[in-house]
Amino acid sequence: MFIYILTMKIQIFTVNPFGVNAFILWNRAGDGILVDPSVSNTAEQSRLAQFIKDNGITVKRVVNTHLHLDHVLGNAFAERAFGIKAEAHEEDIFLLDLQEEQSDMYGLPCEEPAPAIQDFLAEGDAVCVGSGHDEIALQVLHIAGHSPGGIALYCENPGEVIINGQSATNVTHLLFSGDILFAGGRGRSDLFGGDDQALVTGIKNKLLTLPASTLVLPGHGPATTIENEKNWF
Repeated sequence: MFIYILTMKIQIFTVNPFGVNAFILWNRAGDGILVDPSVSNTAEQSRLAQFIKDNGITVKRVVNTHLHLDHVLGNAFAERAFGIKAEAHEEDIFLLDLQEEQSDMYGLPCEEPAPAIQDFLAEGDAVCVGSGHDEIALQVLHIAGHSPGGIALYCENPGEVIINGQSATNVTHLLFSGDILFAGGRGRSDLFGGDDQALVTGIKNKLLTLPASTLVLPGHGPATTIENEKNWF
């Protein structure tokens, strides 16, 4: 008997001076989700666009895990190149009005400000592309603290996972953690709207309760697992 298994391909682009991990994930049909399009110059933009073209990907959703400047530098480009407006949590919208202040604080040029967010994501929402056995579904987990509207994206059954062209074996749960959880610690809470108590509480209640084997792909730095990160809390 033939059993159809979802194949989720993920390509990671580490971009801009802050080393943000921008992700493009897609299924067999080429339906794609772009997470944190953080490209900051024409070379990074061209590399991302060329990869998407070469792999026959149609970007259908663009998601920001939060709206700090380093994670939205590519929003205007993504909207222009793919015709898709970014989605994010409503509680982070005020950060778009502070792009100039963030640029001054970080010393990070903001040549093309991120446009307004059209659609909002909230706890329990699902970011989906494809259908049937070829559907990629990411559950939204709202965890404030690094920013008021920070979200993580959780996939319970990603099927066969291929990351940067290499098969990732035994991945049964997958988490895009943004700047909430990293390998070896958590995100900063001393930025605009930060709250360390809320961040730690959210991590403990919503992330560390996920299966220990969950593969975590953070907004910066290397991958980790929930099991590894329990040691820090």
